[in-house]
Amino acid sequence: MTRFYNPSPNRVHPPIAGFHHQAEVGSPRWLVLSGQLGIRPGGHVPDDSIEQLVIALDNVRWNLFAAGLQVKDVVKLTIYLVGDIDMDRLRAELARWLVRHKPTLSILFVAGLVGPSFRVQVDALAVH
Repeated sequence: MTRFYNPSPNRVHPPIAGFHHQAEVGSPRWLVLSGQLGIRPGGHVPDDSIEQLVIALDNVRWNLFAAGLQVKDVVKLTIYLVGDIDMDRLRAELARWLVRHKPTLSILFVAGLVGPSFRVQVDALAVH
């Protein structure tokens, strides 16, 4: 039986449904994050898609830190987008967040996310 641990960072909003923000699996350590939304710990969701992206990436980072990992441990990012978005701004924010790290990346446009105010979701897989 695979054992996994579900740490929950205190700097990220509580899960809004029946899930954990992350699951860490054995050796090597795999950390699988639930989709992180652009929602602040207090529940505020900005209207701007890029601002939501920045918050979602920060939520990924806080989940990584809670597990003792860093952005450089991310091996896969998947970004889900709803509606029009400035892809130049998205690339700039993503490059700022990654610094010089280059994990695998998928960007998908979808019809919707968990609620109408959400325009960005970021999934991440990290290995250490």
